[in-house]
Amino acid sequence: MGEDLVRAPKVVLPGGPRRWVEASFQLLVEHFGADVLRRPVVVPAEFVPAGYDGSDAAARAVCVQVCERMGVDPERVHFSFRLEKVSEAAELLGSAMLDVYVDPEHPFSRGSSPGDLAAVRTHSNRLGTASFEQVDRIIEAELPDDDGDSLLPFLVRRLGAGEFGAEVVRCLLAASDPRAVRTATGTALPGSALGRWVDLGADCPGVDPIPGHCAVLLRSDVLADPVKLLAAVAHELGHELLSRDAPPWATGPLEEPLTDLCALFHGFGIVLVNAAVDETTLDDEWVHTSGYLGERAIAEALALYRFQQHRRTADGPLLPPWHETLDPVPRARFKSRLDELTAGPPTVPGVPAP
Repeated sequence: MGEDLVRAPKVVLPGGPRRWVEASFQLLVEHFGADVLRRPVVVPAEFVPAGYDGSDAAARAVCVQVCERMGVDPERVHFSFRLEKVSEAAELLGSAMLDVYVDPEHPFSRGSSPGDLAAVRTHSNRLGTASFEQVDRIIEAELPDDDGDSLLPFLVRRLGAGEFGAEVVRCLLAASDPRAVRTATGTALPGSALGRWVDLGADCPGVDPIPGHCAVLLRSDVLADPVKLLAAVAHELGHELLSRDAPPWATGPLEEPLTDLCALFHGFGIVLVNAAVDETTLDDEWVHTSGYLGERAIAEALALYRFQQHRRTADGPLLPPWHETLDPVPRARFKSRLDELTAGPPTVPGVPAP
């Protein structure tokens, strides 16, 4: 995989990354208010408590700090650090639900047309691959969680219903036109997501909503790296912020890169930049990346953030001391874009911009 592709946005941004970032950043200013920019940027070494040990308890404490920084009530956010196991159980549940669905005598299939049932029987390779007992074993034995026993089955049922529904839709598309499946599903990104946000108040068949609450699920391996932890939590909480009042520009195919930008706008740009590319994997077959804006665009977005912040606060030199915490490649991109925004000479640490 070429290095330019590794550092580029994961989706096509209308008008190009720079124009899209500037337009979207202005929408965030108008929606959340410019006072958000007056807060200092989050520097990981200063934000994460000394002695952080990567345990669930330590990670949860950091997640609460991120909630408070982003203006989200932590009492309404349920954190889990077993995303892999929740996803595994949900996928199995979705497959088990398919077996019930294709049984015309089962109440679950009531209202389904014979053609729909036939499409699933013909085009799904997930039939007969899982049982409800397998799901129960994962929930009972492998998913300890501080939120108690009730939330995890709830999350698995919610995500499992989504897995089931997506597979039914895929089968119906395949029955009508196999080419439509490729168009509808798009291109999968390599690697699995670091986290996932779930609106617990949304309607979902088979589960009762919890109005005003959400869940943030994180992969267990993220806990060992505070930078990845902060980047993942800030992104997922960005979904929570953008779901409030649901501005029309905050949904659709560009929701994920906009959520990256929302987390940056709320002060988490350093962690998003440094987590974007794992430099140690550049020579591997698969380069480990995270986020949707890509390292190059997120570094330039951080420069815009700093430029707008400095205009409002005049808090010392335009090139802040914290720029040294950025990884070398995005640091150079950040400085270059900052110089372009000021239309002045190269920035010099410690010297205020004219």
